Amino acid sequence: MNLALWIKTVGDARLLLAGLTLLMFGFNWLFVWLTSLVELGAFSVFLRAMPAEMESLIGVPFAKVATTTGRIALAYIDPVVIFTMVTWSFARGSDVVSGEIGRGTMEILLAQPVSRRQLLVCHSVVTTAGSALLALAAWLGTCQGLAATGLITEVEPRHFIPAAVNLFAATFFLTALTTAISACDNQRWRTLGIVGAIYIVELLVKIVARMSPKFHRLMYLTFLGAFEPQTLVVYPERAWEISLRYDGTLIGLGLVAYLAAAVIFSHRDIPAPL
Repeated sequence: MNLALWIKTVGDARLLLAGLTLLMFGFNWLFVWLTSLVELGAFSVFLRAMPAEMESLIGVPFAKVATTTGRIALAYIDPVVIFTMVTWSFARGSDVVSGEIGRGTMEILLAQPVSRRQLLVCHSVVTTAGSALLALAAWLGTCQGLAATGLITEVEPRHFIPAAVNLFAATFFLTALTTAISACDNQRWRTLGIVGAIYIVELLVKIVARMSPKFHRLMYLTFLGAFEPQTLVVYPERAWEISLRYDGTLIGLGLVAYLAAAVIFSHRDIPAPL
């Protein structure tokens, strides 16, 4: 495959990836440190004062959250981690087709000895490697935080590996979905708007399914139903069994989305730059 294409793709991604990797690592380290400052007894009192609906919303029993491991596990569903995942997925997935067309550079790329399949594969491989690096940074940040605070004597770092893998799987799927939408469009801003709307709807569906047992089956209609890293941490005895189901679903759906993107991109017309 064209070496120049690989260099361009890595170059386009490197600054964003470096910034998000540092954010993911630093935040998880900071989260563990902040957790070490809170007494378990005081935190348990705080949890008992919370409404029962909040237990359903976070997805794990308060009894599990009241443990050191349970509190640290919440870092993987913290808004900062979600923001990092969404930023990488949206930015990279939207750039591959609609981003290049919107900038007027797609015709220049395809005028080179590069096929559409090569362009999509190169972009997907680099982005997937970046997703794995972000998940690894999250886990290493947790490990470093545990070592720095001395909590490593009471908390097993390996219990957070399934959570990091689940984070990778969710990022992989969301990037693939964004890529498939990008393959249909000509403008990056519109791609971002569409995938952003889809994500918000999926999030609302999950919240409704969590808050009301009557609508629990709605969880099967959102990919976020398979994004439960905190659950994988607090139930280590079943973590890999659950992980296989969750991550298999996310990666499987992601592969379908990439396949759809490849088919659409291979057969669509590319408009001339204005």
